[in-house]
Amino acid sequence: MSLYIDISELLAVPMRTGIQRISGELCRYFPPLTVTPVRLDGDRYVTLPVELISAIGGYFRDGSESAVAAIGRLTSRNGPPVEISLSETVIVPEIFSEPRAAFFRAMPEQQLQRCRFIVYDLLPFTHPEYFPAFMPSMMAGYYQIIRKASCCGFISEYTRDAYYTRLKRTHERGGAVLPLGSDSLGPRPKRTILGRPLTFSVIGTIEPRKNHKLILDAFEPLLQQVRGLNLAFVGKMGWVEPAFSERVNRLAADRNSGFRFYPSPDDGAIRTCVENSRATIYVSAAEGYGLPPVESLWLGTPVIASTTTPSLQQLGSAGVHYVEPVTVPNLRRAVFAFLNDAYANGKIEEAMYLRLPTWQSFTDEVLQWCA
Repeated sequence: MSLYIDISELLAVPMRTGIQRISGELCRYFPPLTVTPVRLDGDRYVTLPVELISAIGGYFRDGSESAVAAIGRLTSRNGPPVEISLSETVIVPEIFSEPRAAFFRAMPEQQLQRCRFIVYDLLPFTHPEYFPAFMPSMMAGYYQIIRKASCCGFISEYTRDAYYTRLKRTHERGGAVLPLGSDSLGPRPKRTILGRPLTFSVIGTIEPRKNHKLILDAFEPLLQQVRGLNLAFVGKMGWVEPAFSERVNRLAADRNSGFRFYPSPDDGAIRTCVENSRATIYVSAAEGYGLPPVESLWLGTPVIASTTTPSLQQLGSAGVHYVEPVTVPNLRRAVFAFLNDAYANGKIEEAMYLRLPTWQSFTDEVLQWCA
């Protein structure tokens, strides 16, 4: 069997976050010479050098200029076209818009059945209120294709349930659940760090569904009342109201506010913020998976989280303090719990001993699913 991976979006927009993370981490952990990269060129797939897989893996490992140069060199020209047969499988780990949706619509049914789509989430479809007005319609073609596809894998049970109940409107269930890796920020710490400063960090793009405004509302009075208390937003400014963006930047500009904003951190900076935090906060209103909480736990840092975070569903309360419902008073109660050294240290020790999925285990499960 020949195995291909469609990396058209990654090559067009080479980000190392979000949905691109799945493609990059797969390339990082695929066994050498087992998977051939392809991209869409007009109305056909074309192959790219198999060495591109390791080059992309290197880019996601360290983001070096040499990896970027290697990717550019290896993608400078196309290889032969691909006609998908019954002995071939194409992994499609990317969300896409037109014209890729048109490409799949025109694909013969027999070939479409050889494509295995990894469904990241359906949030613009199930929760359009949290996204820019254009996004649900922009994603319509993608939803049409995965609804028609016969081979879909899902990053969480929640995403699989949403796919069948909301998109396919059926009681049937199928497809593999493929939990994402927790180790993007590097290896687990070699020792447990207790007695941490009263710093709380929020990792991820600032957008409405992540409840950054509620978090700031809960913390702002406390930052002036509790000595040593600090709050950090670690992630770029997304689609938020201008007034809230101004509020974030104004507070960050005041060195005495106890609030910090890091809009463009690299992986090293994110790891440092997480490891120096008493807890991270992830009280998203809607999520397809939720990588930051499990990445925090991987580094031995507890999480204050909403009960609906899919990545935490199988972990119970070890290392996690759940907030339900997510309100300002309830979040403040969680913060006060972590001000107690004994409670915070206990949650840190719980986090250190959790068994969590890695990107290697995710890649192994994807390959098994394809086989």
